[in-house]
Amino acid sequence: MQPASFVRTAMPAVYCREDAAWIQDQLGKLPHGQRGKIAHAYEEAYRTAFDAEEISYRQENAGRKAANTRLRLYVERYSRASQGMTTAPPLGGQNRVAA
Repeated sequence: MQPASFVRTAMPAVYCREDAAWIQDQLGKLPHGQRGKIAHAYEEAYRTAFDAEEISYRQENAGRKAANTRLRLYVERYSRASQGMTTAPPLGGQNRVAA
């Protein structure tokens, strides 16, 4: 987390309050234009997993796990791509096995 950051990012409408600081930190790594869209995707993932779980005391954990995993993977992948850590796709004839 950034020590002196007083800027609050757009938060999803549904989340566990114990995850709030982590969610803000993850969303803070994204460009401003994407934060609202990703917060909405977090909310959808949370609600989908929450509603899919039939046992009431497991619902919150299922929602947290699904939404946090989705956010973590997205931020990891996006931050790598935005830093230029991508590779060129393989060309057509280089990986062929001689018959």
